Amino acid sequence: MRRAEREVTDLTELEEILQDCHAVHIAAQDEEGLFVVPVNYGYRLEGRELTLYVHSAQEGRKAAAFQKGGTVAFEMDCGHALHTAPTACGHSYLYRSIMGSGTIRSLESREEKQSALNAIMAHMTGRDGWEMPGEALDRTAVFALTAQTWTGKRNSMQ
Repeated sequence: MRRAEREVTDLTELEEILQDCHAVHIAAQDEEGLFVVPVNYGYRLEGRELTLYVHSAQEGRKAAAFQKGGTVAFEMDCGHALHTAPTACGHSYLYRSIMGSGTIRSLESREEKQSALNAIMAHMTGRDGWEMPGEALDRTAVFALTAQTWTGKRNSMQ
């Protein structure tokens, strides 16, 4: 990281970024080339082990690429604000972000899907323990992205 003073290493602060962001942008590759999709997510953080959960329809470019598994890259950012200054060069943009890469895999069992979808709902709504009909679980594609490398960064002008 070029700007080492902006790196976020504190696990509490990293989890605050995970909580405050609402969409993750996932980069994948298929026969047509590279593409990026923004999706809502849930997560589990156990020590420094990060798993992101996303869902999708069972068909389409995103679902097909994710179902093949493999390596993907991801990025999320939040806390956006323009820091103004008297000169153009003095302006800066404030943000907090997480970037990384890892492996993505399809979750198949109803139990895995239920757990992952509950993580998504807990992150997005603040409420856990959602009930989901088996038929809905069967027709929803759910994926786990296990981060192999990930870093946090912030520009807070401090």
